[in-house]
Amino acid sequence: MILSRSNVVHYLLEQGLLALDSAVDGDLMVADVTRRNRNFKIIRRNQQGYFLKQIQNWDAQTVATLASEATCYRLARSGPEFAALSALVPRDFLYDSQRHVLVTELLPDNESLSDHHRRLNAFPPDVARLLGALFGRFHRDPVPLGGRPEAAMFRRQPPWILLAHQHGVNLFGAQSAANAQLLQIVQSYPEFQRTLDELRADWCADRLMHGDLKWDNCVVYRAPGNGAFALKVVDWELADIGDARWDLGALLQAYIAFWVLSMRISAELLPAQFAETAQYPIEKMQPSARAFWQAYIEARGIDGPAARALLTSSMKFGAARMIQTAYETMQFSPQISANALCLLQVSFNVLREPSEAVTHLIGL
Repeated sequence: MILSRSNVVHYLLEQGLLALDSAVDGDLMVADVTRRNRNFKIIRRNQQGYFLKQIQNWDAQTVATLASEATCYRLARSGPEFAALSALVPRDFLYDSQRHVLVTELLPDNESLSDHHRRLNAFPPDVARLLGALFGRFHRDPVPLGGRPEAAMFRRQPPWILLAHQHGVNLFGAQSAANAQLLQIVQSYPEFQRTLDELRADWCADRLMHGDLKWDNCVVYRAPGNGAFALKVVDWELADIGDARWDLGALLQAYIAFWVLSMRISAELLPAQFAETAQYPIEKMQPSARAFWQAYIEARGIDGPAARALLTSSMKFGAARMIQTAYETMQFSPQISANALCLLQVSFNVLREPSEAVTHLIGL
């Protein structure tokens, strides 16, 4: 069964997630928000809404990633030892392994963290503090998966970008011309290759990690009752037993990428002038980054030299994630953009001098 706007309500009726009166009394709206997956929002005024995700490509790898995400939701409700994960994920209602459908709660009045920042034209430290505390608790302890069947769902593989320089540009199948250009640039710089090899050698697979953290996957909403800001993280398809520094670095590099991608770069400007054109100056983000980091280390219970070492090494993983961010922005482009090239250059600089990046870019 392939879900569509015309049959998704029938599917939910069949699964017992909707009552017939809900489908006929007008208190229901279906929104098609398909992107990489078939996505649907079931919006109801007075009752629980749903978010449905169904894969579009039924190949083995895509099936496995949805199963990994469903495993994270199952773990989140399996016991108090997964309370930190439960605090991060929305509630789940159904995983249909035959039709490859996942149904979770639709969070009220939600927006991505990226859209939240754009709407406010600001970077509120309180939201950053909440995100830092949630992930600090999530990363604090190794995952208690010993003897559990869910452990077999995780491949314990480092992110693909740490291997991109070792393979031809056709490794990832169909890709845009801009993506091919980007990978060729990475493969042409020996220092890029050396540092990516070092990061892969340093990889420590001892924590459950989200694996694809970005502000677009962090959902801000108003909590029912008191109306305070709350936050959940979605799209756990690349979750794995891996290195917490990958998640942490991804959230730190999000500030830098948001800054670089907001620059209005043109041939008439010198590189030294690029920063002056940014719609979102990095200096305005630094109080938010500091609030995130302080909440994170407090929740993890680390400080002093250990915290500084974690920050510096996470920045290097964040620089590798920055290459992936540039790749993702070029997925449908015929030519690599000036902003993506600038992001590659910043990534290269951070890999060489992560302590400088911590001080001058993140402001810590």
